[in-house]
Amino acid sequence: MNEIPIPGSNRSTTPAAALIWGALLLLTVMSAVARPGLFVDQAVGGLVYGLVLVLIALGLSIVLGLLGIVNFAHGALFMLGAYFTFQFMEVWGVSFWATLVLAPLAVGLVGVVIERSVLRHLYDEDPLNGLLATFGIAMMLGEATRATWGGSPLSVTTPEVLDLGLNLGVTTVSRIRIFTVVVSVVVIAAVYLLIERTDFGLSVRAGVLDREMAEFLGVNMNVRFISMFVLGAAIAGLGGVLRGSAVGMELGMANQFIILAFVVVVVGGIGSLFGSVVAGILIGEASYLTPLYLQTLADVTSIQAINIPGISGLVPYLVMIVVLLARPRGLFGQEGFLE
Repeated sequence: MNEIPIPGSNRSTTPAAALIWGALLLLTVMSAVARPGLFVDQAVGGLVYGLVLVLIALGLSIVLGLLGIVNFAHGALFMLGAYFTFQFMEVWGVSFWATLVLAPLAVGLVGVVIERSVLRHLYDEDPLNGLLATFGIAMMLGEATRATWGGSPLSVTTPEVLDLGLNLGVTTVSRIRIFTVVVSVVVIAAVYLLIERTDFGLSVRAGVLDREMAEFLGVNMNVRFISMFVLGAAIAGLGGVLRGSAVGMELGMANQFIILAFVVVVVGGIGSLFGSVVAGILIGEASYLTPLYLQTLADVTSIQAINIPGISGLVPYLVMIVVLLARPRGLFGQEGFLE
């Protein structure tokens, strides 16, 4: 897990890979020296963006890896977390700190309805059936959101303590960004401990490998499966709360982030929670730092064509292509998973 083998080689690195890493390190140093404030700001922004992707991808990875459902509605659950934040804070006057708990729970309840009414009938079925069903659910949730809150972008007022800037010397970073990082890390650690270090997580993983045997031993897999689906929905809702509080909410965020979350899952490796974490941070940092690297390279070489406008939107897909060419299973994917 610590080394990424290259096809056709029994070593963990190749001269070409070493050259690429060396070039990236050089660009990092050059960018940090030339524009230290901008570099730190972009690095923090990439980390925050990547961790939000991780929160969405964790739910996707849980549902796909443990339940075998390709949940296209997960982006809509993320969006609902953001819009529930607006409803709780701006309409009902609930505090941000209470909303941080209540909004994910509300999204989790929506997850219960989806799982009980639709998805429980699709376990052990062709993943395409789940994809089509959840795509329809996503469309319904999107239209319900439009009918309830309208199609215009919305925003909320965060606590003053999170509006203040944190001085890092070369730049000032909004505290809501730091708060997002802290909350995301805590959630990621908690999910890992639940899945890997508890009897509950062990029983869920055992049920995935052999459901009939687990149920024969007295494990109620229905309860565990719905619990994991609700957990994934609540985590996506939490990501929506954090994202909506920082930059606001709009209907397009569901489609934008579900596609990126699938990219994260594929890059990290289907079925690997650790892979989703690594891939999310990698894609987030690459999306924010690549434009800065190209700008620095253009200044050094005086070739302004290198500074490609809008390159950040292409970066996640470029990363996916490069990773899959080197390792088709993703960074930490299991061979033959879901086959």
